[in-house]
Amino acid sequence: MNKPNAATFEVGDEVSFAAVQGMRYGAVVRLLPDAVEILFEDGRKEIHKARDRALRLLKKAQSASSDRGRPVSSDIEEVRRAEIHRGK
Repeated sequence: MNKPNAATFEVGDEVSFAAVQGMRYGAVVRLLPDAVEILFEDGRKEIHKARDRALRLLKKAQSASSDRGRPVSSDIEEVRRAEIHRGK
């Protein structure tokens, strides 16, 4: 059984991390081989594997050639639908 491709992260991407204590939100500050360093909203920095299922891409970093009309990936659309469904 083939594993799905992990999301490719870039510096500046906004991500969420599902932890035992709840959802944590932050931004990618450094790329490592097969891992990313994340600066969370509370000021903590942590390194997580890029293929970690608890790590979700919320918003790609702004670039000069970005398309503003469409979502970047299906993961973003999935999170948006879940938030709307929950009424937040």
